[in-house]
Amino acid sequence: MPEMPKPRLAADRVSFIEIFGHALANITPSAMATVTISLVVAEGGVLTWAVYLAVGLVMLLVAAQVATLAREVPAAGSLFVSVSRGLHPVAGVLSGWAMTGGYLGALLAAPVVGGLFVAKALRIAGVELPWPAAALPFAGLSWALTVRDVELATRYSLIVEALSLLIILVIGVWTLAHASWVQPIPWPGAFKAAPFFQAMTLSILAYGGFETAANFGREAHAPNRDIPRAIFAAVLVSLGFYVFMAYAEVAGFGGHASQLARTSAPLSVLALRRGLPALAFSSDIAMAIAAFSATIATMNSLGRVLYSMGRHKVLPAALGEIGAHGTPSVALHGLGALACGFVVLAARFRWPPLAIVDLFGVFTALGFIMIYLFALIAVPVLHRRRRQRVPWLARAAFVLAAPLLVYVFGENFWGASGMALAAAYGFLVYLMLGAWLYWAWQGRADRPALDLLFARDDD
Repeated sequence: MPEMPKPRLAADRVSFIEIFGHALANITPSAMATVTISLVVAEGGVLTWAVYLAVGLVMLLVAAQVATLAREVPAAGSLFVSVSRGLHPVAGVLSGWAMTGGYLGALLAAPVVGGLFVAKALRIAGVELPWPAAALPFAGLSWALTVRDVELATRYSLIVEALSLLIILVIGVWTLAHASWVQPIPWPGAFKAAPFFQAMTLSILAYGGFETAANFGREAHAPNRDIPRAIFAAVLVSLGFYVFMAYAEVAGFGGHASQLARTSAPLSVLALRRGLPALAFSSDIAMAIAAFSATIATMNSLGRVLYSMGRHKVLPAALGEIGAHGTPSVALHGLGALACGFVVLAARFRWPPLAIVDLFGVFTALGFIMIYLFALIAVPVLHRRRRQRVPWLARAAFVLAAPLLVYVFGENFWGASGMALAAAYGFLVYLMLGAWLYWAWQGRADRPALDLLFARDDD
């Protein structure tokens, strides 16, 4: 009796717009307008919009290199394979391991953030709800969607993220329409080099997550075309959104950047100041919606990275199994159970949600930075290996982006303390474990590790 073919990822299921929405959901631009701008504006001041513009232009160069690698190997978890091919299998394994750590941090933190903002919004409406009561449905529904259908999951992620951004843009337009730009913003002499560049290091991670578009591979309608375009488009749209919202929020605070820097939820404050609690409620709901979208997108991405690493037996081979719906069901079921279990555990032991977000945020930040550094190095090396001329764009990306990324990576060590510093060193231990995985993998792979240098499609 002939052997039945093994199930494979469902091919040709995800459109360009859905890949784009997935990448945008992983970037989560809503977080900048509702939370993280307060950190950046403390250094960037009234020129915070210019900070986001400068960093966005640099990240477009990084995105171009990631897109090049995604086009090179259009497969699930493609950066794991393409970095192996461009540099060396050990670099590929470490990049896959860094992606796993970064995405896992985001996956565990995203439902917590969603639960926090739902609770905050309901508090404005006079209703008290514990944050786990909202976080658990976020995690559970994301689990169900990602296992059931990649097309359905990416479509939901796109719709939910678009709704979140629309709400925030409406608030931004309303804020700008009621702001005075004549007196409060002292444009002459506003630029100061040291604070400006420090603000750049704080804002660079606002663009992190666009590379997740590369993880779909053959599930995309036209992976060689749609995935690179989606990567670039997600960064470009985020750049425009960040510049506009930074401009609008600084204007909304009358140019008093120090007040904005001390505000943990600036959009809510702007709305409440003008006696519009409905807008304050909307801004919190927008962030909660964005966290839900990010949970779906991160689970989708991490599931495919684990699938690819399982297929190559870097991780247990069971992770490379495909379910009846054409999705990496073993990996996704494990991630869904982990996300839900973590929310229950955090509620049971009353772990502070903000401490959870800070802790896993370090893993996510360091994981993203490592992925981008590997991509910046891999593209020129790949061209050299083929005896081709290195494109000027790849050279410019390496010269401009690599030093900034290395500095931001170091900031998590020399600029941190307490739990954040412990998390940073924990990430180094995590990387050493990944290096050990490489050596263990060599002994049990079905084919030599160097075959990854020439792999085309491992779906």
